[in-house]
Amino acid sequence: MWQQRFIVVMGYIIAMALGIPSYEVPKAKIVVYYPKGFEVSIPHEEGITLFAFHGKLNEEMEGLEAGTWSRDIVKTRNGRWSYHERNAKLRIGDTLYYWTYVIYNGLGYREDNGVFTVREYANYTTDAVEERKRAENAKGGSSSSSAGGSVDSDVIGSTGTSSGSAGNANSNRDSHEGAGVIDVHTDECKPSQSYKNGLQQQCTNQLLFEDNFSGTQLSKDRWTVEERFATKPDQEFALYLNVPEVLQVKNGMVRIYPELTGSHFQQHNRPLNIKHDIGPRCTGRANSEECVRDGSATSYLSIPPFIAAQFSTKEHFSFKYGRVDIRAKLPRANWVFPQLWLQPVNEKYGVGDYQSGQMRIAFSYVNGTKMHLFGGLIVNANSSWRWEKMCELPNAQQLDLGNDFHVYTLIWTEEHISVAVDNEVYCNFNPDSHGRLANFNKDELELPNRVLLRKGSKMAPFDQEFYITVGYGIGGVNDFNEGLYDWQPQKPWENTNERAMSTLLKAVEKNFDDWLEFGELLIDYVRVYAI
Repeated sequence: MWQQRFIVVMGYIIAMALGIPSYEVPKAKIVVYYPKGFEVSIPHEEGITLFAFHGKLNEEMEGLEAGTWSRDIVKTRNGRWSYHERNAKLRIGDTLYYWTYVIYNGLGYREDNGVFTVREYANYTTDAVEERKRAENAKGGSSSSSAGGSVDSDVIGSTGTSSGSAGNANSNRDSHEGAGVIDVHTDECKPSQSYKNGLQQQCTNQLLFEDNFSGTQLSKDRWTVEERFATKPDQEFALYLNVPEVLQVKNGMVRIYPELTGSHFQQHNRPLNIKHDIGPRCTGRANSEECVRDGSATSYLSIPPFIAAQFSTKEHFSFKYGRVDIRAKLPRANWVFPQLWLQPVNEKYGVGDYQSGQMRIAFSYVNGTKMHLFGGLIVNANSSWRWEKMCELPNAQQLDLGNDFHVYTLIWTEEHISVAVDNEVYCNFNPDSHGRLANFNKDELELPNRVLLRKGSKMAPFDQEFYITVGYGIGGVNDFNEGLYDWQPQKPWENTNERAMSTLLKAVEKNFDDWLEFGELLIDYVRVYAI
């Protein structure tokens, strides 16, 4: 082929010397696909018998070098001379340097010094579309399979490519409900501000994380199940364990339903009034109150009276900026609450007391005959600050939260954070209009970590990566504030009383099953999208 091209080039030189009119190579059209692949083409016209493409990514060509991609196209397709590279993954902002070559009426012509910068993506590649269709039609939850490319049958030569995989995780419950209008199957890719595990994402609306809980246990590749005693700052009255009586995955859902610690210990022939060490299974700090408790103690450092469950994507998946959808049925019982949270990977703005932030996708409890729903931001555990950036959904009882499934959504961008249920946004935080949290003050008091917050962006502390936490909370010293409501029935414990845990136990132990008759937490799916 190179011998042939040499002859053609010599013919071109002779033609120029004889004054034969020159031919101008058509400007190449370059289309970049998501999640991978690109196409270079020119329109066909009478006299063209070959089209060649030579290119490199993010590195200028040295003269007429072959480049990373070197292809001779000898056959038209749909009226165009096209080279389709199926495997290369080009990101927004990448630059393609290239030159093209055409044999026209037996003579060779070049277009030199081509430069193309990726600004947007076109439609999905055929491979990606087919892979997505297969995943959507498949049953049994998440799947991931390799979608390798192939060389066009109409090309001659060699190429250097970068391989990748294209996968999608969907289930038969693929309605993608939630706040805002987001078409997750859009054919256009717009640059995203989202980060996943430290890497910026290419396109808005990308599905960054999904679990439809189709198996019989939580995926160890997605979740870490907590095995620890609840501790500061909220001191929930719970021991978090991974036991099937409490945490179940079945029928495409996660179910959490607490049990009495005494009953559990009795089943396993363990006395409740001695020292208990969770041991190497403990997910808390070894040898701390998160892992070891004295059953004979009377304070918050004794063994909690209830066993609940909590699991998170910590060490598996984290993100910065995105949209979270959780479809769930919340527990309807006094003194319990769902834990649908985002928590910081690194406590950059202060350790403990939520100084580095916590985002609550949904938080609810029962008072009297009404169920209350909250969402928003926690910037400090102290009761003086705790509720200042939280919002309550008006008329929540109309949604029948404890009996029906709803989609709980949090949308987090570089500019604002909003919380919604079934597309109804009821909480917004915008630092441009509400003020930076670094400058937040109440009763002439400022946040104790304000100096660190002022070193961050206007969204600080919500400008770092966070991970997802799902769990079941009981009691505690902060979430059921004595001054928040006139509690009905009367709240059994005082937050400052060291016997608070045993006081709640005495109030519910005899009628435990009646107390939690509607107290199960059900999670249908968890999804995170890029924005």
